[in-house]
Amino acid sequence: MIKNILTLSAAAALSLTVLSSCGSNVKLAEVSEEIPAYTQTGEINRSAAPDWDDETVMTSDEAATEPDSEVLTEPFSLDVSVPENYSIPQTYVLDSFEAVLQNPELPTGCEVTSLTETLNYLGFDVDKITLADEFMPIDFQGAVVMDEAYVGDPRLDGFGCNANVIVQTADKYFASVDSPCYAEELTGSSLDELFWQLSQGRPVIVWSTIGLEITTPELVWTAGNGKDFIFNWYQHCMTIYGYDLDQGIVYAADPLEGNTTYPLDLFEEAYDLMGDQAVVICGDASTEGHHVTTEAEKSVTMHTLKEYNEEKAAAEEGAESSAEE
Repeated sequence: MIKNILTLSAAAALSLTVLSSCGSNVKLAEVSEEIPAYTQTGEINRSAAPDWDDETVMTSDEAATEPDSEVLTEPFSLDVSVPENYSIPQTYVLDSFEAVLQNPELPTGCEVTSLTETLNYLGFDVDKITLADEFMPIDFQGAVVMDEAYVGDPRLDGFGCNANVIVQTADKYFASVDSPCYAEELTGSSLDELFWQLSQGRPVIVWSTIGLEITTPELVWTAGNGKDFIFNWYQHCMTIYGYDLDQGIVYAADPLEGNTTYPLDLFEEAYDLMGDQAVVICGDASTEGHHVTTEAEKSVTMHTLKEYNEEKAAAEEGAESSAEE
């Protein structure tokens, strides 16, 4: 979400719909028609919602399938449930956690950038652009809500995505490198429970707001699938890698700010505002075993940018061949 966004642009079918999300000072896409969407007075233009057409909904040809051959080893599994009567140290900080900045390449790509910095810390050699282009389900038209895909374009004015989509993105990546690791959604966990995860050596991707602004989510439009698109204009995502209860601070790798600290009480308020959304990665680059298709992978319904471009190129090539005949 962008603090100072002023316009939201709509384009024809299969062209980019300009959307807005976590980031700042981004450039609007070049489109044929501009529609005011978010004014300086804070009013939202409800007419900015795109027109829906069944033909513009980009669904995958098929969901992820089970591997061709049976996995002979036991699937890797990590119990991340918080035990009863758990306790946490007063202070815990993961050493050498380095933030990855979303700008300038992904001005509204805080979620996938948070995943990138987390995977890098765990020993995976992958960059934010690769994850955004090749593994993150994306929807340019606003046909679905943020539980099903990243809505918009992270290179421009995208809205963003929720925790489930980052789980899907991570698991699709793990499949590509045959890693037994997988992502686990911890949405609904208290901040103390997330601190317990940290004390076990696991950084946590969390949904918050830019600058910890406490603002009210709003109904922006009804998505193409009929679901209400609810959005907080300050939505943001980052990875927490430590805390200090004595000082009342949280250590965060903020894709907009870098490695920083935030007041614990205000951070908790912003975390609660965004639905207590959180994701951890089970395992790391040294974890042995083969990938097993996860339920998150099977639930993917939208194309990645790479898949969308490949399908578009194939369609154009087919049209050219037909014209030549």
